[in-house]
Amino acid sequence: MNPDDWLRLLRTRLATRPRADAWLALVMQAFGGAGDASGGPAHWLAAGWAPQPDGLYRRLPEFAAIASPDRDRALAEVLVHVPAPATVWLAAPDTVDAALVAETVLAVDRNLQPWHRDGLRAFVAAQRAADLARIRARYTDREDGFERLRRTLLGDATDAPPAGRRD
Repeated sequence: MNPDDWLRLLRTRLATRPRADAWLALVMQAFGGAGDASGGPAHWLAAGWAPQPDGLYRRLPEFAAIASPDRDRALAEVLVHVPAPATVWLAAPDTVDAALVAETVLAVDRNLQPWHRDGLRAFVAAQRAADLARIRARYTDREDGFERLRRTLLGDATDAPPAGRRD
């Protein structure tokens, strides 16, 4: 596609902010490329969620795929799957569950080579580990009022985490 045609297409199909009538899309590098231990070409996840009448998006995407060799190819993959002239809003990677998108590709893409599968599995593992780290950093089961009550009833020894939990 001519670069001018590509830019014109992007200007007409991409939304600059979320809109109720826009498809939600993910374009994110999954593995490969410069600096990746696999040494292979970059592969990008591409996925899209259709807008819903209630304003929410479904958990599972309407489509999920990998594309190579660059972000433009992945974006083109999104635009192939989203019916024209629908608008697309590109979500930040932490807006959707990118690991679930990769798991979807792993489950349904019959054309994946073993090294594709290895790259996607490593991506899923890294995403899940990052999610767990964010959860542990952001959330707690401690509530000030309850902690004061526990200290009053049981003394200061209750500040230790519950058995089996690693803080």
